Amino acid sequence: MKNISSQLLLKNSLYNLAGSIIPLFVALFTIPFLIKGLGEEKFGILSLAWIVIGYFSLFDFGIGRTLTKIVAENIGTDKDEDIPVIFWTSLLLMFIVSLFGSIILFLFTPHLVLNIFKISTIYEEETIYTFYTLAISIPIVTTTAGLRGVLEAYQKFGVINSIKTVLGIFTFVGPLLCLIFTNNLFIIIILLTLIRFVIWIFYYRECDKLESIRKSKIVISKNFIKPIIKISTWMSVSNFIGPLLIYVDRFLIGAMISAVAVTYYTTPYEVITKLLVIPSALTGVLFPAISSNYKINPEYTHKLLLKSIKYVFILIFPVVFVIITFSSEGIYIWLGEDFVEHSKLVLQLLGMGILLNSLAYFPFTFLQSIGRPDITAKIHLFELPFYLLLMVYIIPKLGIIGVAFVWVIRILVDTLLLFYFTQRVFADDFINKHKLHLVFVSSSILMALVSIFLTLLIVKVIFALLVLMIFALVVWKKIINNEDLSFILSRAKSLGS
Repeated sequence: MKNISSQLLLKNSLYNLAGSIIPLFVALFTIPFLIKGLGEEKFGILSLAWIVIGYFSLFDFGIGRTLTKIVAENIGTDKDEDIPVIFWTSLLLMFIVSLFGSIILFLFTPHLVLNIFKISTIYEEETIYTFYTLAISIPIVTTTAGLRGVLEAYQKFGVINSIKTVLGIFTFVGPLLCLIFTNNLFIIIILLTLIRFVIWIFYYRECDKLESIRKSKIVISKNFIKPIIKISTWMSVSNFIGPLLIYVDRFLIGAMISAVAVTYYTTPYEVITKLLVIPSALTGVLFPAISSNYKINPEYTHKLLLKSIKYVFILIFPVVFVIITFSSEGIYIWLGEDFVEHSKLVLQLLGMGILLNSLAYFPFTFLQSIGRPDITAKIHLFELPFYLLLMVYIIPKLGIIGVAFVWVIRILVDTLLLFYFTQRVFADDFINKHKLHLVFVSSSILMALVSIFLTLLIVKVIFALLVLMIFALVVWKKIINNEDLSFILSRAKSLGS
């Protein structure tokens, strides 16, 4: 088995980054027009629809992620003959399981719209038909994740992100184009569903180009069901609870406050969480790489993990710090004074959580890629009841600001637990061996926290310049070593040639 080259990992990470950043810029441009065209309440309902389809796209019993892992392992050990059977068996299982997701959402839609979400009476019928359409689209979205997972195992990230970019753009541009003719959410969701079906076709065609799959017949084997289910069972727990932890805040806001409050919370949330495309871009590449190499070369994967964490924090901290410091000014320019009043502190608190969450991506991915999804699932099971209770308690008292605060606390606990169990896997004295890095990260996060309390613009500017200069100096003198510099320079040179 061969280690995947650093150059390939970097190139694929850049593909992933581009595939996420381009839709992000499209979102930044289109969201103000969507809010204006739909109105705040309808945009809040559209946001809930995006959340629903995002959540149920993971209703695959963990099989999609398992498919990537098993195919990557087979590629690494030259067992290509098993890949077609694994592919078709997994795809069938994903389709069957996703049908249950469709049925559940279809049956519960009237209750969600009429009894759970606080939606104006005039929009109730439109919202019900919108959610019915979402329910029908779940098998398409779920099996798409399986097709993409196979391509990830083959390191086809260029193709994946070309298709992903198209989907990301049309997720926001599609509703905007619909507004030329109608602002009916039912029509908008039908269009988005058709786009997802076209994307499914593109992914399938790319899978069919793979030699191991192109030459094969559609074969389903009972012998592969048990090992697939064995690995996917714990992944399914994380796939179910993880998104619930991510999305439940907006559901509770919609249920306990209003759809308008969802807009005030979701808008800064969608912007700041898009920064997670940076760790997501890298971990998406690391998952099949670690799956292929951990058993044969654990030292390589350990080193790869630590370097990835370091590079991502160096990239993401300055951006998040500037957003937190100048949140009022940024929101005012983008969305106006009303959003400053309601969303400023929400954006700042969420920014703190993003700093932590960008680090948590790596131990989470590592634990799942080495076949220990049980650890990540148990962490989520532990967090869920406390998180829900805190949300229900604090929403009536502090509204969406309380929601953001509890979200940050949950992310902090999640990050600490993930790093604790990862260092146990490596039997590594992490704290003593990486004391300098821990002090560096902690101090940086503390400076971001201090910036929340600044109000005068001139003070913000001076403080930001000072912190960023010190950050850059420490990175250059203490954090980046000669090996890191050689790696960065060599990769930059190879990419430029």
